[in-house]
Amino acid sequence: MKIKNCFLTVLASSCILGVCAAGGCSQTAGGGEKPEWMAGKDFSKHLEISVGYWNIEEMAARTQPDAIQKYIEELLNITIKPVSVTWTNYKEYYQMLNATDNLPDVFATLTISSNDSNDSAIFEDFINSGAIRPLPDDLTGYPDLNSLFDDLEYTRRQDGKYYAIPRVSFRDEILGSTDAAMLVRRDWMDNLSIDDPKNLDEFIDMITAFAKDDPDGNGIDDTLGYNVNNLVAIGKWVMLGIAPECNTYTWVESDDGTFVPCWTTEGFKDVVAAYRRMYESGGLDPDFYIKTPNAVMEDFANGRLGALEYKSAAGSLEDLKALWDRYNDKPFDECVDILHIFPAPDGNCYSNSSFVSWSESFISSQVDDEKMERILCLYEYLLSDEGIRLTKYGLEGEDYELDKDGSYSCLLDTDSQSTIRILQEKYPSIYLFANLASLNGGWSDFEETEANYLRYGRHCVTLAKKDVTWNQENTIQLERPYQFLLFPKETSDIFSTTNAFNSFVKCIIGEEDAVLMWEKVLDGYKKQGLNEYIQRKNERYFESKEAESPAATRRSTSACISSR
Repeated sequence: MKIKNCFLTVLASSCILGVCAAGGCSQTAGGGEKPEWMAGKDFSKHLEISVGYWNIEEMAARTQPDAIQKYIEELLNITIKPVSVTWTNYKEYYQMLNATDNLPDVFATLTISSNDSNDSAIFEDFINSGAIRPLPDDLTGYPDLNSLFDDLEYTRRQDGKYYAIPRVSFRDEILGSTDAAMLVRRDWMDNLSIDDPKNLDEFIDMITAFAKDDPDGNGIDDTLGYNVNNLVAIGKWVMLGIAPECNTYTWVESDDGTFVPCWTTEGFKDVVAAYRRMYESGGLDPDFYIKTPNAVMEDFANGRLGALEYKSAAGSLEDLKALWDRYNDKPFDECVDILHIFPAPDGNCYSNSSFVSWSESFISSQVDDEKMERILCLYEYLLSDEGIRLTKYGLEGEDYELDKDGSYSCLLDTDSQSTIRILQEKYPSIYLFANLASLNGGWSDFEETEANYLRYGRHCVTLAKKDVTWNQENTIQLERPYQFLLFPKETSDIFSTTNAFNSFVKCIIGEEDAVLMWEKVLDGYKKQGLNEYIQRKNERYFESKEAESPAATRRSTSACISSR
């Protein structure tokens, strides 16, 4: 059967090559006709398109494209030139390329969806300096892209144009609750007879016991309580039970309808006090502020860490499980579970809300209209049903097949390995194409199906479905003022989220009273003009809203994402 399927795939590919040589494919990866949106597009001229993205060095190093890349290139009559950047250098690297007029034709970055105002200022600088160009006013020729912007109309800039293609994480906002989750060693909890914590005190007791009470029973003081896989996300889950609106260090709406940084609110003082308690109890990893994300993940996978603040989407859990399987002999599904958030002081349980896109793509101003159209075709294809199938399951007939009812069957020899890992090894380009336009975060990824079991592992899918279902049924999802958050901000090294966060960390590990230390930090910011900075940002925003609509009043814009 596999030999036959491979033969059919090769035969189909040969037919496709013949058509592509004439200027663009007339068939899809499944052998069908091109979709309707391609019908009026002229692909007769071959174009090279450079694409900047994170950690695609393996794809960039190849001398010949893999079969996935080759298919997409032939379909659109393009050559993809990958430009690999890292998470530590991408901002500076793109700015350097901009200064030398060498920006990639299209590149992914994090600006408008960042919680740091200085990142959104980079976006403004790219526009004002002419480094990037806006998208065409009419996108109806790209139905999936057009639908995306219909849903995210508030990403339109004040001049009425779109400059960024949002990289969608979750079209249904409740799925964004999975961006804040707490993974625990359930076997450690059982060993110590610990129940799920129902409040902050019980959570601190649990993580302290993980650190001090020999939860693995080996008689050695070698365990840690709680840490977060990425320092700048510390508290994203825990804060939901302390001061929910503060959990992403962003701006929040105050009682008078204006906006302030959450770290200036009274509630954030409770967060500072709670984290000092965790630190002094030993429950918070004493080295939390100097460990890299990889080191924290390895602590959990190696059996040193009992509670990991992380994510609960199946793909994120699969990443953790892959690391666990590398280091740990104990079965992941027998040891790892997810905690549900405990109630906040008002008695309600809250869940995280995330902007429906995380990061975005910009198109260089060096791109002409012809290349712009081809780039938009690339994104349209990757957002289409066929593009999603290709980047999720590989080549139909070789890596999978569908029966007449559309049911999926895997043709890969998985040998207990996830199909994600197999396909990424087989097709290095699939990492780029599966993530460039969208993270494909729909409900389908949370369903307990055989395809998802093969992609992520049965336990990962079960945990993901359990967590999001509980959040949907038992929590109030936070509201975020996304229109304000997307509004251009002035840069400030003093009042940046990064600077405030660093001060927060110093208060956690300091020796004086933590809250008094934090109040001194705020007093220092106020002396340097914090209140005036906040006032300027609000005035600029409301002036812009009034200019858009003379009848506009100073009302809340937080209804962009409704509570669940």
